[in-house]
Amino acid sequence: MTKTALILLVGEQPLPNLLPTRHINPAMVVLVHTDRTEEIAKRLKGLLSAEKLLCQVEPYDLLKIKQTLQDFLSRQIAESEYQLLFNLTGGTKPMSIAAFRVASRRKAPFVYFQTEGGRSLLYHYQFTDQGEVILEKQEEISQTIDLDDYLRAQVGNYTTEDLRDDFEREVHRALQKIPGLEIFTSVRPLGLEALEVDFVVSLGNQIGVIEAKKKGAKSGIDQIQAVAEQRYLGTYVAKFLVSGKHLDRNNKNLAQAYRIEVIELTSYASNRGLSEDDQNALKQRVLERLRRGG
Repeated sequence: MTKTALILLVGEQPLPNLLPTRHINPAMVVLVHTDRTEEIAKRLKGLLSAEKLLCQVEPYDLLKIKQTLQDFLSRQIAESEYQLLFNLTGGTKPMSIAAFRVASRRKAPFVYFQTEGGRSLLYHYQFTDQGEVILEKQEEISQTIDLDDYLRAQVGNYTTEDLRDDFEREVHRALQKIPGLEIFTSVRPLGLEALEVDFVVSLGNQIGVIEAKKKGAKSGIDQIQAVAEQRYLGTYVAKFLVSGKHLDRNNKNLAQAYRIEVIELTSYASNRGLSEDDQNALKQRVLERLRRGG
């Protein structure tokens, strides 16, 4: 029986490679990376169980990428033993075009991964005998990754700590009532401790970051934006600022511009705790945002 060798184009976002690979479960994975994404490729390598090969290419010279990839596959993978399958989701645009041309030459199938409306979708394409591309099927990936997988893929090593104040602990107690929600507290990438975030949460394959402040302010918005950069926790995350007081209009507008969901839990200021209504509002808003995606 022919085994599958999955060709991955490694970009700054590892999730579009990690999820499909876990779902497809190939015998071999070729991680095609540039000098800039070599560390991300190595992190992915540590999270995959298949046999792994690394192939470094130029990031933008399409012809060089194509030749390097063709030569590497010819040397390293026996066509009689493996069926090639290309994941064209990641990498630079020239990497995607070059890999498409290699796939076309070999009439090898390819896939494309997309998150849409809180769903993880994988599109499977085939080449006809005439060289035309047809969509074979679209499927939703039910395979999930846990928070540890996600963080190790995005930032490598990290630490977690206990919560620091009563407001954070009240928010945590409410979040724990959401069925299936995984929660890490006070998460810090190793070596980048200034990028601490109060909560990282996941529901299925959807990831969220939450800053909880007794008084929501621009510092909380800045902190969320810093950790949710493409090179850290990534652009796929849903972003939340949970405040114990009302935000002023300027900060609300700023949060909206950054697509940060603002959740005001004003019962804390008078009760030193969260009312049932505020707890329900928090749970509902977090659930709704995670279900529709970042």
